[in-house]
Amino acid sequence: MRAAELGDFLRTRRERADPAAIGFPVGTNRRTPGLRREEVAVLAGVGASWVTRLEQGNANRVSAEVLHGLASALRLSATERAHLFSLADVHLATDTGSSTLNETHRRLVDGLNPNPAYLLDHHWNLAVWNQSEQDLFPILAEPSVGSHPNLLRLFLAEASLRTYIDDWPLEIERLTRQFRSHASKYPSETLENLAAELRNDYPEFAEAWNRHDVAPLKPHVRQINHPEGPRRFEQHRLGLPDSPGWQLVLFLPR
Repeated sequence: MRAAELGDFLRTRRERADPAAIGFPVGTNRRTPGLRREEVAVLAGVGASWVTRLEQGNANRVSAEVLHGLASALRLSATERAHLFSLADVHLATDTGSSTLNETHRRLVDGLNPNPAYLLDHHWNLAVWNQSEQDLFPILAEPSVGSHPNLLRLFLAEASLRTYIDDWPLEIERLTRQFRSHASKYPSETLENLAAELRNDYPEFAEAWNRHDVAPLKPHVRQINHPEGPRRFEQHRLGLPDSPGWQLVLFLPR
């Protein structure tokens, strides 16, 4: 159980809750944003002291029943609920160690040409990409990038991408939320070390990470400021059932 992170997550969700939307009166006597701990306790059916212990990271374990109550009280989304359970270690462990790059992966990505596509492994390294992806992001051909660059490190470290990607700040926000959700579902020392490194080296990542937001994989529109002119794509991020923790990222022209 990651008690400190669980506490931070619960506190930030509580502070973001809208008392009026949940049915509590909103007056001038509220000195903090969101719900009070006592209000969360009533809604969740637990003691206020237990909510305090959880938020302060002083609990060693928490039951699924309590987690369900807290998730309902805070009106967490499906992704947030899954993240909450993962932080409390109330979930089924998922094996990601058996998945390695193979020729099936290469054929899958190459077969998606002329649509740009790449595969992320469970550590968010670019395992393989097709020629269309390299044409869209020529930086992937640079020897300094390497054969399996980490997606987050690449986006944060390469200054040219900050203008090349039209919505770079929003993309960093999206990636950080998705990465936190992924790291919770597929915990590993490698991912913990990566998050610590990026928090230390890049304030944009640290700021987004410290908000404790999580997000599912879902399509969104991207604009790339390509040298031959702006290009718009609908980006899809899809899981691979036979490779737990891996993602297929596909760009469809708009």
